[in-house]
Amino acid sequence: MAAITNPVRGRAYALAGLGVVLFILACVLPPFAQPQGYHDFADKRGWLGIPNYGDVASNVMFLVAGLAGLFSMRKPAIQAMESAPRHAYALMFVGLIFTAFGSGYYHWAPSDERLVWDRLPMTVVFMPLLAATYAERLRWRSDLPLIVLTLLGIGSVVYWKFSGNLLPYLIAQGGAILLILLALAMLPTPWTERRQLFPALLSYALAFVCEKLDWQIFRLTGGIISGHTIKHLAAAAAFFFILRMLQRQQLKTESNR
Repeated sequence: MAAITNPVRGRAYALAGLGVVLFILACVLPPFAQPQGYHDFADKRGWLGIPNYGDVASNVMFLVAGLAGLFSMRKPAIQAMESAPRHAYALMFVGLIFTAFGSGYYHWAPSDERLVWDRLPMTVVFMPLLAATYAERLRWRSDLPLIVLTLLGIGSVVYWKFSGNLLPYLIAQGGAILLILLALAMLPTPWTERRQLFPALLSYALAFVCEKLDWQIFRLTGGIISGHTIKHLAAAAAFFFILRMLQRQQLKTESNR
């Protein structure tokens, strides 16, 4: 693979600087507590002995996406990647599997105590995705950045658990998404099929909107489905697009760079 050019290196330093700024903000901004109204989801119907069935059962799609991703890691197109991005994507799929169980556990009986087990595995999804995005573009040869980023994400949840300050977690999640978007715009990748990231991002945006409109969507559909249930399905769909991207990718040639 070609060496990183000076302009790309400069952009990477600028993005690293932004990451440092976000970390400092997480440490110095006033604390923000978890709003207790967050646990009041629209669809409280049970079925088959499972309370809040829609929000619990919809997590199965995270499990499917995670397992499909792990089973695909030995495909030649993915094995052709360098180890750092490949390991990051693999950890992301592992995080999806644990998210399915953690989110299901939380939605069974929503509370702050259970929400910890929802958010912990989520950090092992978006932080490895952040690491993978930069690893493939900056030709990282070590897993150390992946380990550091993942531990920072986990640490933000642990910190919230013991301090009550949710802000570091919110900055970790939002900052990861921001840095991924900036990497897509500023850093070239040696791999094809990265256009699949756009429907993935649209799916994630849809998930965010549906989460905020949980009650409105539940009423609009006549109680058929809630916004939060759709959120789970849309968020899981994002990772099927990423999986498709990885399965079809090829190293760029000079003609398609």
